[in-house]
Amino acid sequence: MKPGILFPAIAFVLCISATAVRAQVFDNGSDLGPKGDVFDNDSFFSGSANSGGGSCSSGSCSSGGCDNGSCGRIFDQKYLSVFGGFSDVDNFERTLIVPPSRFVDGADLNSGYAAGFAIGGVVKQFIRNELEFTYRNNDVGNVFNNEFNSTTGVLIAGTRTPAVGDVNSYSGMYNFIFDVGNRCVQVPHLYIGGGLGSIYADGNWATAAENFEVNDTSFAYQFIGGINYPVRPLVDVYTEYRFLGADNLNVENLTTGVSLGDFNFDSHNVFFGVRVRR
Repeated sequence: MKPGILFPAIAFVLCISATAVRAQVFDNGSDLGPKGDVFDNDSFFSGSANSGGGSCSSGSCSSGGCDNGSCGRIFDQKYLSVFGGFSDVDNFERTLIVPPSRFVDGADLNSGYAAGFAIGGVVKQFIRNELEFTYRNNDVGNVFNNEFNSTTGVLIAGTRTPAVGDVNSYSGMYNFIFDVGNRCVQVPHLYIGGGLGSIYADGNWATAAENFEVNDTSFAYQFIGGINYPVRPLVDVYTEYRFLGADNLNVENLTTGVSLGDFNFDSHNVFFGVRVRR
């Protein structure tokens, strides 16, 4: 497994495990919410809480209570979020094996910026889904060509040539997100999840001798982890990490007229955003 996706993969496994544990708690007929709120499974899913639930402390549905079922059908809630932040691409390359050598060619993309929005909703307690669109921009710093021994992995030869240009990418994703805890005003909570979708990359870059272009679409996947902080009953602020991966973005050498094949695109992103509910 590539180092760039090891941490997100672990996060995804933890996500599934947390969901299974929570499902088991509900099956037992009770749940311990934040700050001691206790409500049973039947009353929660019917849209009302028992006498032990209702808020994080003394808050009400309109003045800062928890979304734990006492305020109606929380899975009817919808939201719009906007976000922006930092985008770093650590892998924009292709690998070609011609024994006894393994050739790795690609471009070094500098850290850039990203912005986007998502439309989503709460489909069940602790579970949200959303449609997300994100734009990323990364400048190209170098073009590299490395040759390794395909058996030992030892570098045989390599070149790195300065380049100018940029790569713009546009991703559309369908995400499932698991909130680890009730949403309570002024009480932060974690969330994890993942998504599937597609990415379109459009870019041009050049060295002193060659010109390159990417203009292609690929299947994409992502892993998500973040911290949500409800500042008001219908307004959240949040910060999150998203790893976006794609494997089939075709790059062409315009100078020679030769396709270099499918490139990998691994992007690490840190976003800050605002989520408004209705």
